[in-house]
Amino acid sequence: MTDTHCHLNDDKFSMDVEEVIKRAIDGGVKRMVVVGYDKISSEKALELSSKYDEIYASVGLHPYEAETYRSEDLKHIESLCLENKVVAIGEIGLDYYRGPENRDKQKALFIDQIEIAKMMRKPVILHVRDAFKDTFDIVKNYDLKFVFHSFSFGPKEMKYILTYENLFVSFSGMITFLKYVRDAAKISPINRTLVETDSPYLTPHPLRGRRNEPSFVKYILKTLSEVWGLDFESCERITDENASRFMDFD
Repeated sequence: MTDTHCHLNDDKFSMDVEEVIKRAIDGGVKRMVVVGYDKISSEKALELSSKYDEIYASVGLHPYEAETYRSEDLKHIESLCLENKVVAIGEIGLDYYRGPENRDKQKALFIDQIEIAKMMRKPVILHVRDAFKDTFDIVKNYDLKFVFHSFSFGPKEMKYILTYENLFVSFSGMITFLKYVRDAAKISPINRTLVETDSPYLTPHPLRGRRNEPSFVKYILKTLSEVWGLDFESCERITDENASRFMDFD
């Protein structure tokens, strides 16, 4: 299993991150991508990746940073991309739900980081909330691999993605408790679908109310396998192969 998006760099794991990682590995999770969202969390992601063979890092500035970041922060993200275990830029994108009101600044930060990804030849992990159209209108113009992290939309939005071979989707715990996300998963491109926990957030059913962690990715895989009508092992193999094609784990 591959957890393509987790936040072991979050303070909620500060007391027991080693135990959490061991549980994941013991439970069959062979790869975890720890995702940055600002300068400090990106550095922590890289630090964790240097300690564990099973952990990789993604670095970036979340749209929440759009009104406070400096040009030096972008240069720092660019420099982190030179490290071998940085496999993606992200999470970056647009957030019209809780993000800064200045949408132009969000878009500027987003595009600047896409340009870094283009220069460094890295795939991009997208954060999208209430901003699907604006995000899609930007990314469709780039010949880069993008993944819609924690896909939270329905079949209507999924149909926009289907014809673009460079666009991937990743399902989190929401697939276990939101019908419209499962409906979207029914038509999700089987060769471009990933799974993730987004831990410590979005704990899947039947563990709602607990802190999420990478070992719980099996519940997302189980639901996805049921939606696709496949056995668990086949779904695991397919999503692992998709993760390897999206990110360079070598």
